[in-house]
Order: sequence, then structure tokens, then C-alpha cells
Amino acid sequence: MIEFETEVRVDDALVEAVEKRRRELGPAAPRVALFVFDCADTGTLQRVLERIPDTASAWFEEIVIVQDRAAAEQRPVPRDWLAREPANLRVHRLPRDAGFGGARKAAFEYALRKGFDHVVFMRGDGLHPPEELPALVRPILDEPDQMVFAYRLLRLPDAPGSWKLIPNLIAHTLATGFQNRLLGLRLRDYHSGFRLYSMRAVERMPYQLNADDHRFDMQLVIQCRVLGVPVCEVPVGPLWREYGTNAAGLLEVIRASRCAVDYRLHQLHLLRLGNYFVDEGVRYTFKHSETGSHMQIVRAIEPDSSVLDLGCSQGLLARPLREKGVRVTGVDIAAMSGFASELEQYFQRDLDLPLDLPFGREFDYVVVSDVIEHLRNRTQLLRRARTFLKEGGRLIISTPNISLWFYRLSLLVGRFEYGPRGVLDETHVHLFTRATFRREVEKAGFFILNERVTALPFEIVFESTGRSRFVRSLNRVYHTLARLWPTMFAYQHILEAEITTLDDESTVDSGRVRESAEP
Repeated sequence: MIEFETEVRVDDALVEAVEKRRRELGPAAPRVALFVFDCADTGTLQRVLERIPDTASAWFEEIVIVQDRAAAEQRPVPRDWLAREPANLRVHRLPRDAGFGGARKAAFEYALRKGFDHVVFMRGDGLHPPEELPALVRPILDEPDQMVFAYRLLRLPDAPGSWKLIPNLIAHTLATGFQNRLLGLRLRDYHSGFRLYSMRAVERMPYQLNADDHRFDMQLVIQCRVLGVPVCEVPVGPLWREYGTNAAGLLEVIRASRCAVDYRLHQLHLLRLGNYFVDEGVRYTFKHSETGSHMQIVRAIEPDSSVLDLGCSQGLLARPLREKGVRVTGVDIAAMSGFASELEQYFQRDLDLPLDLPFGREFDYVVVSDVIEHLRNRTQLLRRARTFLKEGGRLIISTPNISLWFYRLSLLVGRFEYGPRGVLDETHVHLFTRATFRREVEKAGFFILNERVTALPFEIVFESTGRSRFVRSLNRVYHTLARLWPTMFAYQHILEAEITTLDDESTVDSGRVRESAEP
């Protein structure tokens, strides 16, 4: 068996650079905790802790030894040893045998409860070199929102028979290339567990739904990708083995690759995995596809007109409409910060309440794009929208189609899961078919003039800009199907309607006519 060398020299210049930067930050320096797992015995653990550079020990508000129940019973940390160690040392015992991922979930819970800004996960058996802790801490002092992963330098150790590791290195390279290709990333090492995590990002991840085994690390990488959290990799040597044997390592590589495949199937809605429903902050983005609702609405609005956008989100339609000379007034429930500067005016209103706006019949169009499915008092809103339209003005309204073929099949196999976006957005309170959508609009006093449909949002599924030739072709083909059979294939329905009555303005009082006619 080839032994892996783990002795590393401390980079004194890097330690001094980190210390200098921390002094510059002063009270703004991040609160970092070091969590130590897989502790073999007290003697090994003590040697590992002694290898942490002296100055670096003070960078960690707490050094937490994490033990599950079995380890605590078999290898308890002596109290007299703890009493001799630094005051920032803690032992956190888990109530059960949690496994690799379960122990790290418990560490995240502890870190969130304590309010740490960052945590470092390190093995306590000496495989992760503590001398390299400054390399993990240095990047966050300038960019605190990123994750920092140590990647192993794939060099053959200077030991007899090291050539036998060549197949392992080839397999690692091939697996990393496959995972990068599948996830669209450029990481060098998916399997190193020596990492620093930003807790601001972690608290937005459903990490408790991740696996309790080594897949936990891979699933966290994917969650970082979904959130758009930057990952900084730092080279750390020498090479170490994360898994006990070659067979165990191969199995973990296969499992990690399966996680990447599962994520792509989740994106295609063929699987629905709760741990990839992360809090992305901004829920909606502008879709550039010509067959999507945004571009179809923009094309339906005449240049140099005025638009009241009810439920405007971040003002997504304002920019492309402004390019057509259209004046857009936005209304939504959120505060003004973060909204498009192209909005002419913005009003913060709860659309489920009676809508009070300082306008009469001033708008050529009222747009209600993917809004009514979020509302309980939708008829009230649509009736109020009538009062803002000029004579001859148009309502343009869209909503997702719950009778889409995919959801029919999902229900057939017993799956009906809400998520952060899409037709089954977890904030939706009412879902519509084509017939019930038309009925809702007509019930509010509108006459439907035109109906459009949208294709599936392939640019989101394939994470495209919507301009690739393949995605455009797929959109066109699917859009043709949706127009031929809208109840089955339309992702969204878009209606264009005019009001059936001008309310009080449409009634002529004969008495007033006579009065106005008298000299």
C-alpha cells in the first residue's frame, strides 16, 4: 500500500499577509469557526491541532471537534486534556451516528445558531494539512461571499510503487471532466472535503435534505452552482486520499457523478429533488425567447403608448418597452429599491387589496403578466384594471397552464410538487386551465380579442441566453405544437382583451343632455 505524505511546511509569508489583512479589517473581520471531523484518537487529534500555525489559531472564534455517538463512546476526549487546551476549543457530540453528511449538517446548524460568518471543515486524522488553513482563509478577507475549496495537487508521491496510482489519477481527471461538463463548472477537485463555507450562502440552501454520506459535498457544490455563489479553489499539497480504498473512492466518484446527472434531470422536471430548490433571492428574470411570454407581450404593445404594469416584479418589461418609446408605470408589493430605472413611475401596492392609484382612464394597455395565479382577490383586481384603460385600450394578461402534458403525467404517477418557480410556484394560490383562465377574464367584464400561447422555457432548462440556434429551433418546434393543441402543450396562455363597458362613462343622462342643450 502506498503511504501518502502529509507533512507540509507553513507559509510564513501567507500567515503574515492574513494577519495584516485581519488587522486592517479590525472589528469587520469575519467570524470564522473551524470544525474538525473524523478524529482518530486524542493523540492524533492533539498532533493535528498543534500543526495549526500559532498565529492562525487565534483567527478561529471556536475550534469545534464534532463526534457522533459511537465515536464519543469509543474515543471520548478526556476532560483533563480539554482543560489544558486553548479556551476556544469545543467538543460537539451528536445524538446519533450521523454519517459523513449528517455530521456536517449538525455543524452547519451549530454555526448558524452561533452566528459565524464562515466555517472551515477539516479532518482530524491528519489527512487534511492544517498548515494550509491560511490559504483557505485568505480569499474571504477580500471577497467574503465566496466559498473556498482546497484542491489536491495531482502529483505522484515520492514513494516506491507510486506508478500504481496512475490509473487513479486518470480516473480522477476523467471524472472531474465529466462532472464539469455536466454542471458547466471548471472545478479541479469535487471530492476534497477540506473546505471553507460562507454561512450567508449556506443558510439559503436546503442542506438538511442532502445525503448523509459523501454525496453531501457534491450536493453542496451543485447548490452553490444553483445560487450562483462563486467558488475559489486553492491548491493544497501534497496529495491525500479522501476515501479509504481505491474501491471506495471509485464508488464515491460514481455517486458524485450520479448527483450531477440527477440535477440535470431535476432541471428537466424528470425528477423533482427538494435539495435543489434553493432560495435564489430574485425569483423571476426576463426571458429573451421569441416564443416566451415576455417577448410576445412586448411585441403586442404598440410604440409610443402608455402601459400600467400591475405586478411588474423588478420592472422586467420596462427596458424593452422603453426602447419602443413606451411609458411604463409599475405597481408591485415590494419596496422600490432594485427596480428598473426605465419605469416612469412606481407604486408599492398589495394587489390583493382594493387598488388605489391616482389615475383615471389614462393607459393604452394594462399588463397583468403571471400575476393572477398569486392572488385570492383576482376578480377585484381585474375589475379595477378596467377603470385605468382608455376607450379602445387593451388588457394583456398571462398565466401558466396547469393542464400542460408534463403535469398530467406527473399526477398520473402520483407526483405534484411545488417549487420556487414555474407552473407549480409555491406562491401560487390558484391554478388555471385554458378554459378557466378565459372564464376568469370574461367574468371581470372583458371581451377576449386574441389568444397566444408560449413554448416551454427551454432557455431556463438549458441555462441558455435564449439566442442559441439549438434552443431557438426547439422553441419554434414546440411553439407550433402548442398552437395546434394549446390545452396540452402550451406552457402559458396570453389573452388580449378589451373592456365590455365604460362603466359610468358609457351612460348618458337625458336630463343632463337637455340642460346642456338649453341656452
